[in-house]
Amino acid sequence: MEPIDVFVCEDDPLFRELFVNFLSRQEDIRIVGSASYKHQLMAAVNNIPIDVLVLDINLTGTNYDGLEAAIEIKAIQPDLQIIVLSSLDREDVMLHAVSYGRVSNYIVKEHYRDLPEAIRAAHLRQSGLHHSSAGKLLEQLSRKENEELRKKITPKQLEILQLLDQGLSRKEIAEQLFYNEQSINNELCKISNVVKGKFPYLEWLRLKKHNTKHIIELAKQLGILS
Repeated sequence: MEPIDVFVCEDDPLFRELFVNFLSRQEDIRIVGSASYKHQLMAAVNNIPIDVLVLDINLTGTNYDGLEAAIEIKAIQPDLQIIVLSSLDREDVMLHAVSYGRVSNYIVKEHYRDLPEAIRAAHLRQSGLHHSSAGKLLEQLSRKENEELRKKITPKQLEILQLLDQGLSRKEIAEQLFYNEQSINNELCKISNVVKGKFPYLEWLRLKKHNTKHIIELAKQLGILS
């Protein structure tokens, strides 16, 4: 039986060494690499075959860039299993990790000894929650979060995003919707503010109303655009 290929991303070198050494003693787990920062992790994800990623939420101070990484990784590799191992136990962060980062499990660091079993379960696509309810519960949480966010986006704003995604310029959209171009920019600014308000702790969401590509990319990652 092939071992499970695991990558560890943790900024604290002592914790990282502890986790790597602990997991390396498991016969069915193979550590294929480790990283301290988000940019190192993203490079590894694009170049190293990984079955399960063990990921801290804070990789740079208190920037929650581990959550940013989870969202971005799932957008490009939806089958990669991610387990959060963090000292954070905030409910909103946990919920966002499950809903938007689509992590397989969330473990507080003091329980790191449960990692091997969590990794095996994640590799088998089994949630840490009971199998009879886990799938429905996670789906319900994700749907609730997505619906809550989408309710804050007006039908007109959604139409603007869809037209931008189709390749129309802001000027062309303004002409099609009988708006002026400044009105389109104002609506995009409102969309940016809604998303920033949903994730006030993410430095990553420094959206600018002129950055069309970023707005469309993020709208897709967060389920606003299908």
